[in-house]
Amino acid sequence: MPHDLSALRRQLLELQQQLPSLLETFLGRQPLLPGSLYTLRRRCGKPACRCARGELHASTVLSYRGQGRPRNLALTPEQLPAVRELTDDYRRFRQARTQLLRLEREILSLIDRIEAARVEEGERRFAKLRSSPSRRPRR
Repeated sequence: MPHDLSALRRQLLELQQQLPSLLETFLGRQPLLPGSLYTLRRRCGKPACRCARGELHASTVLSYRGQGRPRNLALTPEQLPAVRELTDDYRRFRQARTQLLRLEREILSLIDRIEAARVEEGERRFAKLRSSPSRRPRR
């Protein structure tokens, strides 16, 4: 048989076991914030400042889409932990979504292969039935 049905079924069950952990991510209640945090380094423009000698001022910025447009917002140190958690949760959610799409493709591919193997087996069995001597005569 070109397709080993047992192996295909086993692979399908293994893939199916990955679904519960992904679903946990989607069923979570944490709020999500689409955006990225990055460190912005810049000069303030004062001639006597340390930034004029190359030691740039650093601030953490949230880059996100607000009202349909790209936005950048400087965050205070107090805001940073909460915003980092929101953006990290969003990133995990999107990664889980990507994994689910990959998993669905693999599952559908296996299901197609299982179907092909079972149809092939059914056609063989039907061919045997048609060629068996116990067939009724035609009227």
